[in-house]
Amino acid sequence: MNLTIEIDREHYSFVKELLERLEGVRIIKSDYEITKGLPTHVFEKIEEYGKSLKDEDLISKKDFFKFIDEEICRLNSQK
Repeated sequence: MNLTIEIDREHYSFVKELLERLEGVRIIKSDYEITKGLPTHVFEKIEEYGKSLKDEDLISKKDFFKFIDEEICRLNSQK
């Protein structure tokens, strides 16, 4: 019988260790996140990138939405 479960990243190692202690249980690593459809390594690389960002690399929520509004206006004016 196969069983697929979804585990939060922060609990994965703990749950994996518990399951491995059960007789007859095999953990098969999947390269794809079932719900996302993307390979796991993509999420790992995004996490690495996020950790490398500094404050000067980021913009505020207010500035982000201001930028979005300006782009919407720019694109609408091209019509």
